[in-house]
Amino acid sequence: MMNLMALLLLIAPTVTLAFSSPRFTSPLVKSSERLPLALFMAPRFDAKENKWVVTSPEEGPDAGYGIWGSLLRQGPSPFFNRVFKAEEYDQAVLKFMAGDNVDRNTAQAEMDAYLRNPNDWAYYRMEGVKVDYLTLRTKDIALTLVWSILILTLAGRGVYCLETGENFWAILGLSSKAAECAQYNTCLIDV
Repeated sequence: MMNLMALLLLIAPTVTLAFSSPRFTSPLVKSSERLPLALFMAPRFDAKENKWVVTSPEEGPDAGYGIWGSLLRQGPSPFFNRVFKAEEYDQAVLKFMAGDNVDRNTAQAEMDAYLRNPNDWAYYRMEGVKVDYLTLRTKDIALTLVWSILILTLAGRGVYCLETGENFWAILGLSSKAAECAQYNTCLIDV
């Protein structure tokens, strides 16, 4: 039962994020919107260690938003990538920072969006559409929380009914034929 509840807790935020839309900011990405190279020190690739290294404190993991920011922005997939594959996630963010000349927060937001749905992320990039993955809106957070509570309540009720054998709709005062036959022991099959 605990495994089922854990699975439901993982699925609910993903399902609720399906109701949020991407935030488009402009029809085309302009090269002038990127940070000037003189003002931005990009991470560099260390060939000896075969990994990206930071060149300033503003590029390190502490400079970006935390794992909860990833969970709120894009759901459980980037969250679990940051928890269980922290080094790979950080390397991907540093590579994105160096390749696109963006700051740490923007690179993290882009990487989180990629981990959530690589196909949409790649489509928007190829079409030249800029999507604001970084901004957290109060309305989106509230909507996600409301949907999560609703889905988790229904899922919890379903698990409870599976474990106890109670009718799912009994909470609303409704009954079903199966519940009725089990109550009066008139079932043709074992319920």
